[in-house]
Amino acid sequence: MRRNALFAAVSLTAVLAAGAASAQSISVGQTVRGTIAASDPALDDGSHYDCWVFNAPAGVYTVDYGSEDFDAYLVVGKGRDCQGATHVSNDDWGDGLNSHAEFRTDGGPWFIRANTLGGGETGAYTLTLVSGGDPSVMDDFDDDHHDDGGDEELDLAWLDELEGRDGGEEHLMNVLCAAVDTLDLIVTMENMTDEQLEARMAEGMQFTERSYVTGAALGFSQDEVETQVAELGVTLLMDPESSGDFADARRECMSML
Repeated sequence: MRRNALFAAVSLTAVLAAGAASAQSISVGQTVRGTIAASDPALDDGSHYDCWVFNAPAGVYTVDYGSEDFDAYLVVGKGRDCQGATHVSNDDWGDGLNSHAEFRTDGGPWFIRANTLGGGETGAYTLTLVSGGDPSVMDDFDDDHHDDGGDEELDLAWLDELEGRDGGEEHLMNVLCAAVDTLDLIVTMENMTDEQLEARMAEGMQFTERSYVTGAALGFSQDEVETQVAELGVTLLMDPESSGDFADARRECMSML
C-alpha cells in the first residue's frame, strides 16, 4: 500500500518532483560540512545540490559556501523548496571559486541551495550561516546565467477560462486545495508511518476527487485537472510571499469539506 500511495502522490505532481528533495537544517552561527554526490538531486543542467533550510527572525544574514573539489554556486530564497524563486545568488566571490551571499529576510523559513556550477561535479564542501552583513554588496554579483528552475513561465490560461463561468470559483478552490494538500504532503510524508501515510492520502484524495467533479462540469478531463493542480502548486512555490509552510492552508481547506 505504501508503494501505491507514494506513486499516487508523485504522479499527481510530476512537475514538482525535482523540487521535493529533503531539506537539511542549519542554524544561524553554524558551519556545516557536506558532500555533493552523484545521487543528490539535480537541476535541468545536470548540476547537483544539497538543500539547507533555516528559520530565523527578520534581519540580515551572510552565507559562505566553498569547496576544494568543485566550482561552488550558491542560491538563497524564501521558503523550503530549493528550486523556488531566487532571492540572491552568487558564483565566484573575490578571486576564488567559492560563493558568498549577504541578504535581508523578513523571517520564517528560507532555503540555501549548495549547488555545483557545472553538471556532474561532486565533492566535499563547507557552508556557514551567520547574522549580519550588507545586502547592497551583492548588487554587482547577481548571476543570471545559471538555470535554477525558479523562473520558468507557466501557462495558466485555464484560469482565464474559469472567470465568469458557473462553478468556476468552486473549481479553482478545489484545485487550490488539492495543490496545497500535495505540497504539504511532500514536506511531511518522510516522517510518516505507512498507516499515517495511507490515512493522509485518503484525506487528500477528497480534494482531488472534488476537483475532478467540478472540472468535468466545466469540460476539463482528469489529466487536465491534474495539470492544473501541478501548475498551481508550482506557482505557489515560486511566489515570493509564500513561506513554504502549507499546513495552515490545508487545515483551512479541510474545514470546508
